[in-house]
Amino acid sequence: MDMRWQALIFDRDGTLFDSLGVILKAFHYGVEPFADRIPSDSEWLAAFGPAEPEVMAHFIPVSRKREAYSRFMEYYKEHFHEIHLFPEVAGMLAGAKDRGAKIGLYTGGGMESTRFCLQQKNMLSLFDTLITGDQLVHPKPHPEGILKALGDLNVEASRTLVVGDSAADVEAGARAGTATALVKWSTYTNGFHADINPDYVFSNVVDFREFIFQEEKS
Repeated sequence: MDMRWQALIFDRDGTLFDSLGVILKAFHYGVEPFADRIPSDSEWLAAFGPAEPEVMAHFIPVSRKREAYSRFMEYYKEHFHEIHLFPEVAGMLAGAKDRGAKIGLYTGGGMESTRFCLQQKNMLSLFDTLITGDQLVHPKPHPEGILKALGDLNVEASRTLVVGDSAADVEAGARAGTATALVKWSTYTNGFHADINPDYVFSNVVDFREFIFQEEKS
């Protein structure tokens, strides 16, 4: 069965993985010895975009970001058992792959945390490309990461759907020329700006899965 999309490019945290609670605590733990105060969750979310060391460098001396990152990864790995895929995500990804879609992941997180996450969930083989914040010059919402993924996947932007839970995901996809889907199944969903309009909005994975599996009408 064909799909309407040749490629799907997913955000990681808050889109595929119910992980933002652990990640926010890992950021708190990472900067604790080096920060004058612990940033609020909303401040962390506003800083998302680049890889973890650069996110933490918003709140601590740049010279301490490597130490903070080591602490971040220590907490992340020790508490990874608290991270879960959102319900129905595994079946949705496998079904899309079986139907011939190319699957990409584009996250602001770094490659180390991304590969660890996917390996722990036995999902690495599902993805045809991994684009992470530490590979890029320009973080979301700049389209650089999406354009890199399109090149890796060898697909046209017009046949690609970018899926994420934040305004930055939507804007990055739109600026790269793809269709965009905003998903709202995370309790930590980043703020969505009224002046950025996704092509599609979904509140649960079941509705999203049914949508992407519909064959394109000729």
